[in-house]
Amino acid sequence: MKNPIQKILLILLFSISLTACRNEAETADEKAEDLIENADEMKVKEDKIKIENEDGSEAKIKYDENGDVEKVKTDN
Repeated sequence: MKNPIQKILLILLFSISLTACRNEAETADEKAEDLIENADEMKVKEDKIKIENEDGSEAKIKYDENGDVEKVKTDN
């Protein structure tokens, strides 16, 4: 009787630890704003922004026709 209770408690503890330690995902808008704030060089086209940093990393932000962030792509 003691063994199944221990297994259940162990599973419960494990599941709680996994959900408590995960990072909350950033939205595309938040990620785009952060990239723009920390950019060293920006190239702006109609609906795209290309961001280059001194460390060689690049990011591309694409906006849809409503002006909302459609896609954020980062390259290192």
